[in-house]
Amino acid sequence: MKLKLVALTMSVLGLVSTSAFAADAPAKHKHHHVRKHHHHHHHMQAMAAQTDAGYKGALPVVVENCPTSQYATILDTMDQNLGRARPTEDCNKLIAFAGGANFDVHFGNRSTNYQGKNLERFSLNDAYLNIFGNVNDWAKAFASLSYGDPSGVPTNAIKTGGQYSNVYTNVTQNKVTLEQGFVRIANFDQYPVFIQLGKQFADFGRYMIHPITRSVTQSLSETLRTSAELGFIVPMGFHGDVYVFDNPITKTGDTHTKTNWGFALGFDNTSDQLGYGVNVGYLYNITGVNDVASLYTAATQVATNTTYATRVSALAVDGMVKSGPFSLVADYAGALSRLSTADGLLSAANGTRGARPWGGNVQAGYAFNAWSRNQNVYVGFQFTGDAVMFNLPKNRWTVGWNADMWKNTNLGVEIGRDHDYSVAAGGTGRNSGTVGLRAAVQFG
Repeated sequence: MKLKLVALTMSVLGLVSTSAFAADAPAKHKHHHVRKHHHHHHHMQAMAAQTDAGYKGALPVVVENCPTSQYATILDTMDQNLGRARPTEDCNKLIAFAGGANFDVHFGNRSTNYQGKNLERFSLNDAYLNIFGNVNDWAKAFASLSYGDPSGVPTNAIKTGGQYSNVYTNVTQNKVTLEQGFVRIANFDQYPVFIQLGKQFADFGRYMIHPITRSVTQSLSETLRTSAELGFIVPMGFHGDVYVFDNPITKTGDTHTKTNWGFALGFDNTSDQLGYGVNVGYLYNITGVNDVASLYTAATQVATNTTYATRVSALAVDGMVKSGPFSLVADYAGALSRLSTADGLLSAANGTRGARPWGGNVQAGYAFNAWSRNQNVYVGFQFTGDAVMFNLPKNRWTVGWNADMWKNTNLGVEIGRDHDYSVAAGGTGRNSGTVGLRAAVQFG
């Protein structure tokens, strides 16, 4: 009888203990995706989503801690993916999805054909689906399927067709492409080092992919290539990486492409109260940049080269500070020496020196809440030097506003005023203005 009483007592204690564990565990699995989708530089975007993992059930479950979640925002910054819908990196989910769509309308002068300008009256700038795969503690996978028709049928014809992001994947209209696809090998609980392999945006410069209008610094730095990257992140926010890829065009006289490479060092503090960051990037060969490579293969370029004569390196420097509702961004990107005159990219249309293009961008923003809507206004000034043959304006003013009208739905407007290079410098000397409207949604 005593043995039965002891057994009954142990059973009751076990049931009470199990109930206590169940009470401590969250009753429902949640993930909070906080998004502020603004149409300006990525430093002004809201921080990436956070995950609160939990399970319901009678028995306690040990929840694995995702090794990469603590650096999600910094990794997105290095990959140029801030401001995009982000799949939940849950270690207990093998696969997660998130996506979005950006529809643009443009008014004004749509015949300037500056690099990064959207020439279409109506365009589905970008419709995308991001996929995250939790392979194991050490391996993660990311893929981004994208469709966009911002310039109509993609073409490399400078001065006649314009340029925008979809030309880099060599797709025609009504075709979905794998814009990004890479494997990340990392376990930040064990080591601060990671390896990333696949098609990805290089850590050269800072920008938001698929904006209403790409800035002049983005046109001189955006690099989407299949590459191998070795990087590190330490808890204090210091990070860096080195990457290598096959250059998209060959050097004159060579029969095969050469290896291009670059590196970056930076520091990011992602605090909402006082956030700041700085990043410096170096690229061994500037022809690895998307827009620069397209100039060398353009059908109407002065010298219809598909090769480059002399290698020229490039530098990108970016800084950001955010305090409460205020934010300020400054960017620079440019060549470190002059290009060869044999390439036809001169300081002016009738010049005798090779160009040494550079661009700068300064942008200030203010976030506020009005009429129960999170909103943002920004103003920016962009300027270039020695870039007339790169189809960039001498300078540009931008003013914009956007608001989260409903859940995961953002509406915005951006007004731009471009001033071309003078006639003596090879430009038109004219001013032009455009108005861009955007309706954007995110899901997942």
